[in-house]
Amino acid sequence: MHPAAGFPLAAARATAYDRGVRVAFVLAILAGCYAPSTPAGIACGVDGACPHGQRCQDGRCTPSEPSVDAWGSDAPGDATAEIDAPSGACAGGDDVCLVACVASDPDCMTTCGDGRCVGNAGELCGNCAADCATTDPVCGNAACEPGEAPDCIADCGPTPWTWASDEAALLDLINDARTSGVACPDGTAAARPALTMNPSMLPAAREWAWEIAHHDVFLTGGAACNGRSYAERRAMGGFNGYVSNRNGGSVQAVFDSWMANESVCDVLMSTSPTEVAIAVAVDVQRGYLVLLK
Repeated sequence: MHPAAGFPLAAARATAYDRGVRVAFVLAILAGCYAPSTPAGIACGVDGACPHGQRCQDGRCTPSEPSVDAWGSDAPGDATAEIDAPSGACAGGDDVCLVACVASDPDCMTTCGDGRCVGNAGELCGNCAADCATTDPVCGNAACEPGEAPDCIADCGPTPWTWASDEAALLDLINDARTSGVACPDGTAAARPALTMNPSMLPAAREWAWEIAHHDVFLTGGAACNGRSYAERRAMGGFNGYVSNRNGGSVQAVFDSWMANESVCDVLMSTSPTEVAIAVAVDVQRGYLVLLK
């Protein structure tokens, strides 16, 4: 059976991908994450720049909408990592800015627009697309590439990962709903087998959740800041579909919003997926991601 077969998805919101049906849904959730004193509708700036909490759409700044994409935490504070730099690594001149060297390494000095993306110094896809929205393997383009972990916390996230308990809680909520046959808004109510955690998909899930949370980048349709398409991301991660959320207040609140949406609920309660990887990350935003296979 095709991996996406058996999903009763709303065709009006569906976008087809390569062979078969891969669908992406966007559910807007009102979350009040932008300053009401900043008027919407002004022209976008250079590289699509807009006031905080707004995004560039059709040349105009519009309020960002924390969203849920469906295929087709309560953790307080920011994530931190303590990484010791090798002797002499902070001297400068190697064009590398390690986490432990941010305060002392001349290579960590940067200005948005100078052509250098220095993620560990705070230059990211969300605040400097001019430098960081690039396919070049640089720290700050929201892609955890070979050799970057653990020295590029901007792209790879903290080590050890901070939100494993939230991920386990979200998996329990989903599997409890599946095995008990919770009714979706369309009236579907049938018990399903629990989803099995697939550790091989977890790195891709956590990288994506950290992209949402730390870079404050949420591209609908599964695209990525460094230019990866959803199809490329899916091939690298080994999954068939996903459900994601930005800025949900807690694991329970995100789960409740998913189950209250007909399309998303149908995905999570479908018989087609059997494996899952769940990632939760909390930083500038809160990122929640469920990869399905």
